[in-house]
Order: sequence, then structure tokens, then C-alpha cells
Amino acid sequence: MTDNKAAQQMKMFKKEIPEMPEGYFSSGPNPNLEKFIKEHAIPFNPEMDNYKVLPFDKPIKTTKSTAIYNMHTYWSKKPHDAIQEYIKHYTQPGDMVLDPFCGSGGTALAALLEGRKATAIDLSPAATFITKNYCTPVDVDELEVEFKRLQKAIKHEMDWLYETRCDRCDGHARTDYLVWSYVFECPRCLKKVPIFDCPEAKILNNSGQGTKKTTVCPYCKQEGHLEEISARSAKRFDPVPVLVKYSCIDGCQPRSDIRLYNDKDPKKQEYFKIFDLKKLKEISKDYSVDFPKTNLPQNTLSFRLKAPNIKNFSELFYIRQQAALNAIKNFSSGSKFQDEILFLTTALLHKNSKLMGENKDGGARFLKGMVYIPIIGREVNLLPYVKRTAKAIIDGKRELTTESEMANWHLLISTQSATNIKEIPDNTIDYIFTDPPYGDKVPYGELNLFWEIWLGMDYSWTENEVIVNETQGISEDIWFTRMKEAFSEMFRVLKPGHWMSICYHDTSEGTWQALQDITTQIGLIPDYMEKTLFIETANKSFKQNVESKSMKRDLVINFRKPRPGEIHAAIDITGDEDERTFSQKARAILTEALERSPGSTADRLYDELVSRMVRKGEFERHNFDKLLREVAEEVRTPDARGNTISRWYLLETAGEVDTAESQKESAAAERLEAFMATYLKDHPEFDGVHYSDLFEQYLPLRDKPRRLLADWLPEFFYRTPEGTWRPPKDDEERQQKADLRTNGTLRRARRFANALHNSVPPAGRDRPENAATLAAWINECRRAGLYDLGKLLYEQGGHSFEVLSDKEQLEVQE
Repeated sequence: MTDNKAAQQMKMFKKEIPEMPEGYFSSGPNPNLEKFIKEHAIPFNPEMDNYKVLPFDKPIKTTKSTAIYNMHTYWSKKPHDAIQEYIKHYTQPGDMVLDPFCGSGGTALAALLEGRKATAIDLSPAATFITKNYCTPVDVDELEVEFKRLQKAIKHEMDWLYETRCDRCDGHARTDYLVWSYVFECPRCLKKVPIFDCPEAKILNNSGQGTKKTTVCPYCKQEGHLEEISARSAKRFDPVPVLVKYSCIDGCQPRSDIRLYNDKDPKKQEYFKIFDLKKLKEISKDYSVDFPKTNLPQNTLSFRLKAPNIKNFSELFYIRQQAALNAIKNFSSGSKFQDEILFLTTALLHKNSKLMGENKDGGARFLKGMVYIPIIGREVNLLPYVKRTAKAIIDGKRELTTESEMANWHLLISTQSATNIKEIPDNTIDYIFTDPPYGDKVPYGELNLFWEIWLGMDYSWTENEVIVNETQGISEDIWFTRMKEAFSEMFRVLKPGHWMSICYHDTSEGTWQALQDITTQIGLIPDYMEKTLFIETANKSFKQNVESKSMKRDLVINFRKPRPGEIHAAIDITGDEDERTFSQKARAILTEALERSPGSTADRLYDELVSRMVRKGEFERHNFDKLLREVAEEVRTPDARGNTISRWYLLETAGEVDTAESQKESAAAERLEAFMATYLKDHPEFDGVHYSDLFEQYLPLRDKPRRLLADWLPEFFYRTPEGTWRPPKDDEERQQKADLRTNGTLRRARRFANALHNSVPPAGRDRPENAATLAAWINECRRAGLYDLGKLLYEQGGHSFEVLSDKEQLEVQE
């Protein structure tokens, strides 16, 4: 059989690839959204509705190591196969699924794969662009041919950009990567040295207690002096090339070798100068690159953009990277697969920028979740990345073609805010699965800015982002308001009796409480199950494995929209309680606020109380001053200008745990201890249980204690040196914790420390009477694993420990 006949025969058996309808995607608000919903969604009919689905009730364990998942990176991305399980449970084929925070399109893709219709919305044009490329059917064979044509077209330019010479045979070679290092000035000898050359050594801490590992000046070390060169404080200069890894293409074995700018081998050092450095100068001098030079919005970028002296986008890339990336973009402009080729560039953009760091073990990586330029970076050869990324996209697209009937895909993508989706009529969406922003945890706007500038998109949308970002002036209150607006819209468009699944990734009880308040306020009914639902992947990040309060899994909470006439019992302050019931709840909130922030002013406490209310307009009928004085006393103190400020502190008895609260904490602790016992029996290699595992067990409790889990956990359990938690080992340890709860030492120490942290004078009763009392508090903090609290008390407690015995002083210092 000839090749032509074989190709024709293969074509006969290929799955038909449909053309998506015109207008299914828009980089701004999609004008076809309303029309799409009216054509493809079935309006709610209460007389015909027989939808009765019980809540989804099984945790999901999956993997990120799939071809589809690995086509493109995105922040806090969820595996589509896990979302498919929820969609299969809550919907029927042909139902309409909505995700108003679509990110990279995982929900839309999962819905389409299950034969459902999908509406994907996000405010970020980079997010909807990635969603489009994930969810748009293509002829994979044709795309593969185009990717190969791309590689062939740019190869000549790449060969010139990365050409060098082998210092072993003098033959032709290819630069695999070049290592750059920032230069710092030694504060002692004033010599300028690349941080790459600075050896590690142990030196004394600034406090004079203990040692720390750091980088030191190599010149001073030769003189017998360990002088620290700190990237934070030492004078910094522009980075310089320090190492090249190359591959000989004229036959040397092994092919790869390295050379340094100051190599001990004179020939290697010479080749570094006349071939590697000369090539960089040649590119800079002779190469004109039309690369985006958009100024970075310095005044609206948070700490996550740690890019010293970087003013515009082009400065995030070395000149050779700019030239290589531009070659791909130029090719795409004449291709029918232009979006797919640009999708390829966004998939490899971060790894081919100054964000790529050089590891001590010889590897390389960039830090996800922030735009961070490492002090030692790696400039890689782009062509191998193009080949790998192209293969990843082809493999993912081929897997999609195999798994789905693309002819039945009905999809609309719109770039707009989830806070206003008025184009979608009431009661038309069958199911919502979404992964909303987690307060200030993931700065999507700042991270997506990288892609949006590269693609020439409008990134002004960040002004309306649903996030907490103090640098941009977006406070937690603004986040709460915008989140509530988005949830109100989701509630409006969801059909009565149908479900909404919220995927959330945060151990902060504050944001969980806010989420609970929002869903309660708009009328959603949570599924009250005594088990935790989660999506867990086998591929954990470094942060998830080592940080004690990092979430290991994505928790999922299911909410149902009430049917007409269905009454939902409120679980929060509604404003409709009788005065006694309301006063009890209000006093609890004020007590909690003053535990956390002693010395608060009345207006701050009022705001705290009002922010936790559902119907704020009804609060004025209650006497706030009377409520406040029932739990707190007023202390008038002068400020620096001589003005009098009224600060409020808990009454002596107000901060004590009442019997009901004590019972709640004990019951919750009993549940957690039972879980710990089972967990540690199943995992004898561990000494304790990760905080996030305990948080997951705690979250489903309906009648939670008023205090945050992190506040009362140390009063029942012990923290291990690894940062995990364990139950008492014996009766002595159990009694020690019981005594701690009875005397309230930790609560008093926390109030004192919180006052210091907030720069307000502590209440007299919260101050340690003497150095011995302060030392006892610090020792309690040590036993409870509250090292930051103990450190604050040690440094700012206001007592000298010299009056203690040598043994007692040593214990405190330890």
C-alpha cells in the first residue's frame, strides 16, 4: 500500500472534528452569552421539575500526571477528571454547567467530556484564552504537522542564536543553557563578587545565639574571616554570565560539558570569553527585536513581584530569549493555527524568562505563584522547550479526541466579571462547579499579567479583581463585597433545588467564615455531612509537603438552592433574633475580636460586628454601647500628639471560656484525637498529624467552638519539632493540658502579645507580673509549639531575665 493510500485510509477512519460556531469565544464580554443560554439551556419549570439528587459524598484521589492536565500550567489548577465525577453525579447529559471563575477551563472541559453544555466566564483575558485553547477541537494531525513546520522554520535562527564552540575538539557546539548571577559588594572588603562564587558557611545569628547557614565572601574567607553577603542587604549590581553548559555536535563523547567564566582550565576560560560572551554581544549589537516593552504597573504590584530594577516587560527576558520568542510569534501570524502556537508560547513563557532559577543540585525551576527573579538564574535554549511543549499539547489534544464526542460540544466563553452576569436569565443553570479566589492566597491578576502583556491583551481588569490585595487598595471588605455579588449572581441563575460545588484551598478560618457568611446571607443550603470532601492529587508541591498550615488538598463544599417555599434555617446572625439571643451572639463576636485585637477602638469593634451581620440595616435598633460595656471596659490613653484615645479591653471574666464553649472545644478535640489515633496507627513513620488534615476533620462540624481552631488546638495537643500535632502521650501530659485550659495562661499570653503586635498598650491584667511569670508563659509557648508567640514575648515582654537563676535563664533562651 502506498503512503498516499494509507494516509487516505487513515483519514476515512478519523473522528470528525467540528467547527466551533462563530462567536463562541470573546476576549471581552461575549455578546452571544444571552442567546447561547436561551438556545441551549432549559428554563426551570416548577410543575415539571423532578430533580432530586443527594449530595456527592466521596473524596477523590487523582493525579496531575495526565496528558490533558500537562498541556499548560495555571495557578491552583484542578484535574478535570475529578470535576467530571461531580458533573456526572449532579447532572444529566445535555444539562448546562457554569463556572464563573473558569481559570484554565477545567470545569468547562469536564462538562464537555461528559456530554454536558458549558459556560465558562473569567475576568482575565489570559484565563479565557487558555480555556479556549483547552476546549476548542482541532485536527490533531494537522496541528502536529504545523508544529513541526514551526520548528523547521525557526531552526536556522535558533542555531545562530545558540551557537558556540566545543573547547575539547574545537568543533561546532550548541549552548544548552547559560547561568547568570547577580553581583554583590562585600560590606567588609568592598570587592564585587557574583553570588554564584560565594561559598556557604555557618555564622552566628544577629542575636548572638545559635548559628545560621549563609553565603560568605570568598575573598574574606581566604583571610580567615566569614563575612556574610546577604542578598537582602548587600549592594547589588546587574547579573553577569558565569557558566555555560553546551553540547558538542561534532562527535565528542560525552556530548555535554560545562565551562566557567573563571574556569581553572585556561582554554575553557578563553572559549567562554571569545564564543559565549561574544555571542551575547553580537546579539545585543546586531539583533533588532520587536518585543513588548510595556511598563510594569509598579504602584499596583504586591510583594509577589520581587523583580529589582525591572521597569518594563522586556527586562524580564534576556536579549536572546526575546529574539527566540519573537521568532515563534512572527511565524504564528501567518498560520491558521495562530492561537494554538501562541498557546504554546504561553505554556513555555515563564520557563524561558529570567524567572527560571538555577538550583544548587544543578537543576532549574521557577517559583509558581509569584513573579520572582532569582539571584542565580538559568537562560535555556528555547528550541528543546518548543519541541517538548509541542509534544505535550499534541498528546493532550489527542487524548481529548480519544475520550470525547466533540461533535456534540456546546460551549460559550466570555471574558467578564462574575459579579455581573445579567445576560444569563434566572433559574437556567443546572449545575455550578467553581474554584473562587482564596482571599490573598493567589494573585491571579499579577501572575496573568505576564501572559497578557505578551499577547497584547488589556490587563486593566485587575482593578475589579475579586481578591485581597492591599497594594492595589483591594481590602478584605472589598473582596467580601465582590465575592458576595458573585455568589448572589450564581444563586440567581442556578435552578431551584440544584447544586453548586465550591472548591476552596485555604486553611484560614477567617476566609472560611466569610464564605459561610456569604452563602448564608444569599440563602444557599450547605450539605451538612460529618465527612470532608476533597480533591487530592498524588503530586504535592514542595510547600504542601513542608508547611504546617498549607493545604494538602482542595476541599469541596456543596450547596443547594432552596426550592420555592422551602425555608432554610439561618446559621448566622440575621437581625431577626429577639434581643436576648442577638445580644448573646453579639457579645461572642465582640469577645472574639478583643481576644484577637486587645485595645481596639469602638469604631473598629463596631465594624467587626457589623461585618458579621447579615441584614446590617436592622442593627441600629440594638444598643451597641451597652453590648460593648457588657464584655469590655474603656481605658483612655493619650497618643503621641496629646489627644485622648478610648481603647477597649475585655473585662476580667469576659475572656474566660464559658461552660458551653468549653464543651464545644472538648467535643471537637475528642473528634480530632480519635482521628489522630487512627492516622498515627496507619502511619507509624510519623510523629504527628499535619494541621491541614486536622482542619479537614474539623471543618464539617456544624456546632463549632467560637475560637479559631489554631487558637485552642495548643490547649489540647502538642506540636512536634516537624510542626505537626500529636495527642498527649500519658496522664501527666493530659493533666498538663487540662491545667493550661483551667488557668488560661495561653489566652492571657496571646492577649498580651496581640496588644504588643498591634502597638497598643496591653491591659494591666494581661501584663506578666514579673520576669518569672513571663518566663513561664514562654515555656508554655514552647510546649505548645507556639514559637513565634514565644519569640515575641521574649523580645518585647518588657522584663529582664537577669533576675532569674542561670538554669531558668537558659531555659528561656532555648
